[in-house]
Amino acid sequence: ANEANEARGRWQHDVGVLGSYGHGRSALAAFEADITTHEGLRSARPEAVTGKRAAVALRDRHVSDAWAWVDRVRAVLGALARTEQTLALALDTTVPKDDAALEAGIHALATLLADNKAKLDEDAEADKRLAEVEALCAALRASPASVQTSKSRAAADTAQIDLFDGELYTRMRALNAAARSAIRNGHLQASLTADSFHRL
Repeated sequence: ANEANEARGRWQHDVGVLGSYGHGRSALAAFEADITTHEGLRSARPEAVTGKRAAVALRDRHVSDAWAWVDRVRAVLGALARTEQTLALALDTTVPKDDAALEAGIHALATLLADNKAKLDEDAEADKRLAEVEALCAALRASPASVQTSKSRAAADTAQIDLFDGELYTRMRALNAAARSAIRNGHLQASLTADSFHRL
């Protein structure tokens, strides 16, 4: 963007001469339109990145909430399982081992909790835990799609910026070559190094 703005200044100054080298006012207008589009895309990119970060943070929170639910239910059932071998075995095979197994593990633990809630003290809040299951699982299911959508948007924005980076670069390379030709032929009074890339 900095290189393009410098090139625009030189082009505006020398457009009267550069027109006869294929870089007149209409080409300058197209270049300026690309600069404007490029600026718009760069301004919008932080929004996409922020959206991606927010989606990832929300997913992490949902996963954390799900593990907190698992920890509570495992502790409640674990206390009961100390005196019931069948429950102890079922609990051992039901507790999820990683994030990918969370939803299935929550459903399996909910079944164990429902089957054993009559044996639990009221302050174990079995009904409350069971009421939380659907919302927890729905959040876990929605999170990957939300993260993927926001990541895709950020990637698409990057691809568009890259496209205009290339378009601006190509136009500037041709402009510099035309200006140097005009300088060599005595039609422009400037150093050959003035019409070259200074930042790229």
